[in-house]
Amino acid sequence: MPFTISSTNSGSTAGTADVALTLSPTTALFSPAALIPGESLGSPQLSVTNAGDVDANYFIFADWQAGGTTSAVQAQILADRLNINISQGATELYNGAVSGLIEQPSGGRTLAASGDELLTFVVSLPSTSGNILENLDLDVDLVFVAQASPVS
Repeated sequence: MPFTISSTNSGSTAGTADVALTLSPTTALFSPAALIPGESLGSPQLSVTNAGDVDANYFIFADWQAGGTTSAVQAQILADRLNINISQGATELYNGAVSGLIEQPSGGRTLAASGDELLTFVVSLPSTSGNILENLDLDVDLVFVAQASPVS
């Protein structure tokens, strides 16, 4: 004997919201550089603007792959050792390996409707990296994903 249940929620409404992040500049933050162990390279600031009509919660991902003549295995080694630090003013959003830049900052970052903020990126190679990374190339795209806030 089948059992069926139904429920009506008479106070519900549905609506739409516009979530739209814009980034500036849209060009590369870093020029190709031959970093040596112990060296850091900073970037110009990246402006993140919420052009939508609701507060947005955004996450940053690194989409990376081997560049030039670097093999996939060599790229993995470099991505595991190449450090990226992302900050907004005095607030650190991420500090770790490029390979670990997945859905960061943890829990997302809220940006008010029509709000903007400047992010600073610094990449570095730990002084303990050694020569294994010499002449390796890594192509990295930073991907921003946004959704209406709050995240549930």
